[in-house]
Amino acid sequence: MLRPLLTGLAAAVLSMGAQANIVVQSYTMLDGADLHGAYFDNGYTASPAGTLTGSRSLVGGAGLLSGGKGDLTDGVLSASVSAGYGAWAPYVMWDGSSPVITFDLGSSHILSSVTTYFKYYPAAAVYMPGSVGMRFSDDGVNFGGTQTRSLSAAERVPGANDSDGVFQVLTSPASGRYVELTLNNGPEGRWLALGEVVFDGAPGSLAASVPEPGAASLVLVALAGMGVARRRKAHGRAA
Repeated sequence: MLRPLLTGLAAAVLSMGAQANIVVQSYTMLDGADLHGAYFDNGYTASPAGTLTGSRSLVGGAGLLSGGKGDLTDGVLSASVSAGYGAWAPYVMWDGSSPVITFDLGSSHILSSVTTYFKYYPAAAVYMPGSVGMRFSDDGVNFGGTQTRSLSAAERVPGANDSDGVFQVLTSPASGRYVELTLNNGPEGRWLALGEVVFDGAPGSLAASVPEPGAASLVLVALAGMGVARRRKAHGRAA
């Protein structure tokens, strides 16, 4: 009886370790700045049920984006921006604000990492955030407490102009279908440039993966009983 139980436990551990990149279904946020035809979310496409407001179709805009996805999930993790305004198109940029982005993962996932990709260019007043906050929800309405990943002084200066700031911002185990990401502006209070957000994990929920106290107690009692029975059997053979 013990061997099948251990085999099952090992299989469960292995299945939890099979992490993979999560395909984001959509994200909702206030669009980037209406400047130079490049600072907003150029790649954003809304589904029929989504909304894409503002003057986006002309010169960009700061309207609400929902029901679709674009630059933040297009697989472009980094790009050189030294060529000028138009080169910033792979990034979404906000000036002096702390944008909130809500990602829909399609179903509940247990997350192993959340990685953000920023651009640093102090000569153009583009800096790293001071911190990144995250909340998680299964229904998109009720969110749990905030995880805050503060960036150190060294992380906030990743190099010279045109440097990348890549940060793993998950600070403790979490799960949910919806992930709310808040980019808290740093002390400079100027531009933030975000290129991509990558989620890794596996389908499931932390709440569902924790056995109920009663079930756990039954397993422990059964294991203890098996141990007692085995010792009695060994003692009988010795007598």
